[in-house]
Amino acid sequence: MATSVIEICNNALIDLGETTIMSLTDDTQTARLCNQRWPAVRDAVLRAHPWNCCMTQAELAAVSGPPVWKWDFQYRVPTDTLRVIEPVSSSETPVDAWEVQGRTIFCNERPPIYIAYVRRETDPQLYDSLLDESLAARLSAVLAYPLTGSTSLAQSFWANYQGKLAEARGVDAREGSPTHLTSHAWLAAKLGRD
Repeated sequence: MATSVIEICNNALIDLGETTIMSLTDDTQTARLCNQRWPAVRDAVLRAHPWNCCMTQAELAAVSGPPVWKWDFQYRVPTDTLRVIEPVSSSETPVDAWEVQGRTIFCNERPPIYIAYVRRETDPQLYDSLLDESLAARLSAVLAYPLTGSTSLAQSFWANYQGKLAEARGVDAREGSPTHLTSHAWLAAKLGRD
């Protein structure tokens, strides 16, 4: 398991056959690219799956004033939210209809509601080892073209990332009992869009 962002970046660079870095502020092209791309890569991979190591919960109070149309209530999500998994009512039943617009959840459920969500976890020491591998693989895929100029190599690394992501998601998803799936979540899961 990687213990730092630098280790994850270096794993990506090693896969690409590049020289490793000591810091994201090194005066090298690889360090500058890692520094520039890391936050977006991290957030994209964390958002791609409800990783157990990045899940948390929150109680939300309604924002004052009703939404403009369609919904009765609106709730602001925490600032570290990357993906809302499922809102639940105060009676602990899933909210049957809801949507996220920007940083706001809209629904017809009276306050408070509770959410399970993927948080922006910036401490790699909390990541699962397979998540580390997925992060390094996506970073390799993202850096492949800028560092090598080869589209075929970039495509190869993207396929490698997709394989590592599938493995990591599969293992991570089996660490717990199945959750209740609403009809929308069931359909998304059937279509492979979880």
